[in-house]
Amino acid sequence: MIRKQEMPHMPDSQEPADGESPVVPSKLRVPVSAVPLVPRDRLLSTLDNMVGASPPAVTLVSGPAGTGKTTVLAEWARRCARGQNAPRIAWITLDAHDNTPAYLWTAIRDALLLSGGWTDPARLESVTLQAPAFAVDVVAAFDHATAPVCLVLDNVHELRAAEVLRTLDILVRHLPERLRLVLAGRFTPGLHLSRLRLEGRLREIGTTELAFTRTEAEALFAQQRIQLTPDGIGVLLRQTGGWIGGLRFAAMAMAGTTTSPAELPLFTGHDEIASAYLNEEVLAQHPDDVRRFLVSTSICDVLSADLAAAVSEHPNAGEVLDLLERTNSFVTRLDEWYRFHPILRGHLRAELGRTWPKRQRGLHRTAARWYSERGMPVAALEHAIHAEQGELTAELVEGAGLREILSSGGERLHELLTTVPHHLLARPVIGLVAALAALDAGDPATADQLLDQVNRSAHPLRSDELRALHATVLVHRARFDGDLGESLRNLSRTTAGRTGAADLDGAALMNRGIAALWRGDHRTAEADLSRASDLARHEGFDHAVLDCQVHLAALETGCGDHRAMHHRATAALEFAAERGWESKPECSLAYALLGVHAYQRMEDDQARALASRAVEVLTRRTDPTTELAASCLDAIVTFGETDEPHAVVGAMWKRLRELDRRQVAPPLVAFVTPTAQRMALHVGEQQWAAEMAEHVDKVLGTCAEPALLRAVVHMHHARAGQARKLVAPILTGELRAVVANTVVDAWLVEATLVDRAGSAQQAHHAICQALAAAEPIDAIRPFLNAGKPIRDLLARGAGRFGRLDPFATATMTALPATSTTSTDVLTTRERDLLVELPSMRTTEEIADSLFVSVNTVKTHLRGIYRKLGVNQRRDAVIVARQRGLI
Repeated sequence: MIRKQEMPHMPDSQEPADGESPVVPSKLRVPVSAVPLVPRDRLLSTLDNMVGASPPAVTLVSGPAGTGKTTVLAEWARRCARGQNAPRIAWITLDAHDNTPAYLWTAIRDALLLSGGWTDPARLESVTLQAPAFAVDVVAAFDHATAPVCLVLDNVHELRAAEVLRTLDILVRHLPERLRLVLAGRFTPGLHLSRLRLEGRLREIGTTELAFTRTEAEALFAQQRIQLTPDGIGVLLRQTGGWIGGLRFAAMAMAGTTTSPAELPLFTGHDEIASAYLNEEVLAQHPDDVRRFLVSTSICDVLSADLAAAVSEHPNAGEVLDLLERTNSFVTRLDEWYRFHPILRGHLRAELGRTWPKRQRGLHRTAARWYSERGMPVAALEHAIHAEQGELTAELVEGAGLREILSSGGERLHELLTTVPHHLLARPVIGLVAALAALDAGDPATADQLLDQVNRSAHPLRSDELRALHATVLVHRARFDGDLGESLRNLSRTTAGRTGAADLDGAALMNRGIAALWRGDHRTAEADLSRASDLARHEGFDHAVLDCQVHLAALETGCGDHRAMHHRATAALEFAAERGWESKPECSLAYALLGVHAYQRMEDDQARALASRAVEVLTRRTDPTTELAASCLDAIVTFGETDEPHAVVGAMWKRLRELDRRQVAPPLVAFVTPTAQRMALHVGEQQWAAEMAEHVDKVLGTCAEPALLRAVVHMHHARAGQARKLVAPILTGELRAVVANTVVDAWLVEATLVDRAGSAQQAHHAICQALAAAEPIDAIRPFLNAGKPIRDLLARGAGRFGRLDPFATATMTALPATSTTSTDVLTTRERDLLVELPSMRTTEEIADSLFVSVNTVKTHLRGIYRKLGVNQRRDAVIVARQRGLI
């Protein structure tokens, strides 16, 4: 029974009336949620593990307001109440009154008694309600507990009284074996928990763990019957950081409307319900000077103590930021910088606009100067634009815009420059830098408008540097769908690449190198891209380094060195990953190149994964070579699994037909088209297959690829003579092949046709030549595409390929066998012996290695010959290889 305990004297405002318990009963009840709960099994399991750990430890659950601490703990507590081996739950919802020691000691005592399971409740009922004896008595009372009890102190951040904290510290340090303690609050209370953390006796669930996952967010919106796309869910998770309160506010705002997540007033500070919540639950706890500090500094995306002091003029800005972070006031520390939660920042900026509208420009002007003085031009530019500082804006773009594009990419700069006044964009340097940023961001339409504005400007291109920059922008523009030849000729008439300005020369060399690569001028491409890469590394232009390395990898493929390509592409992706750029569109081509290499090597799972990644990261428009490489590789690797193969081939053929109007790297066309032709023949589109040869003839001109495509069509129609006549100049080298695969395919066509004609010697010679062309590029796939006759030729020629024997064996092993043994199945001993047959060892030597007699080996050999339908050892090896047995 819970009885009233006599209390020490208290002020009249806090003293309980006679006959009443000082503890409000609802404080000791596990709260019940008023909204449907989203399943959070991962957190419930985490709590089970933490609370159930032995020896007993303190579990700390901390996070800002609205992160679901109480909800998940209450759900866990109710689950414990239903479990057989779970601890008994003692729950207290704390408030400011619990800073009066006797109130808190009474609440703890009553909550523990309500949990039940005491052999001698009187020991607990009689605990001293005075510090520090209270903690000592509670520890002693647990000697009489019949089961583990978990004491949950919710809203523990409310506890500030020194006497209360000192007594709780004793309980925390001397936690009895049967007591589990869970502290839940917005921030860590003033307890001495560092020692527990060091000793491994503190378990923690923080803001990161409390944040909703994508699956949980999807469940929340499904409960509200709100249909969201994956992109919509992604926007909400980014903007809310998984904050449950923010997601619920979003659901409330979207219910019954067609508002998209990106358009919600929640993120601009104009959602009345969210604003009221932030005012009451977050901002009300801070004094006026801190609130003014938050409002004034909300103009900045991230803050350092120095920047915050400059903008807010608060003398202790660093201390304020540290306090806000430690008290989980929606301020997160990032090393030496701090960031406001996006929803809080939106609310503060809206309040700034309402209360201090005339101060905004001055605040932005201060921030712009601060960033500019510290060499952070993009951040300075953002604030200069908001401050309407035209000359500072122009100075920043002219002085650092091009370097920013080369260092970090043009997307952020492009976004900012779309808000710059037109009269500034009419200045040649600003307009050209803005155009280059737009092109880098995949927006050629805006680049065209800017170039047109520059061309109509009253300011002519007077200097050599301006003319070089203009020509460089035109080359980049032509990479999308223009005339690369004309743009390169214009560039050659300027001093581009030798102006002495590192940023301008780097941009010119890189664009000239990429354009040369797509035109098939590999010598110029290598020289320019190598120089651009070296310059970019020296200057710290990381984005340009990545771009150069990816295109140098593509160059290696064009030159036929697939192993060098693999090394360069892998290194480029590692470079990107180190900077968090592995999802940038610039990486798409690297993923595609590695995907093609894996496809050639018959590493199908890897090829599919890389193809998918190449398409996934291609989130904006880029040059046609990259787009074609990603889309066609994805189609090729999924062709065998799709339910609509005809549609896949049709889409590829449509893309290939569009190449007449866009400049694409010749090696890509040369590789993709034969594959597309095979796919077309597979789905019965013989007309497409024939048209592809004519089309490639127009795109690539006189070379080996159109001849091979025509030969394949003739071969498909059993016109062997015409087919051999077409591949003959490829085999002699009279017709130049754009890619090495073409030579491999030509020799395989020859091998198949002469084998059909019964010329075994010629067939063996042709297969040797195919292996010699395929081995340097790790190309196993062409042998699979050529079909069963080629596998049979590999099997018959085993041991006669000289230095190519290892590659021939690896190739044959990778090809699926088209049949198995006859109806008679080989025994285990016969299979063991079959593996030995390709060796040069005698029957006696084999018998000795197998620990059997020579007669036994001869008996097994007769069984093998009979089951394989042969009469001698060599034929047995050939048939076994053909059937995939060895």
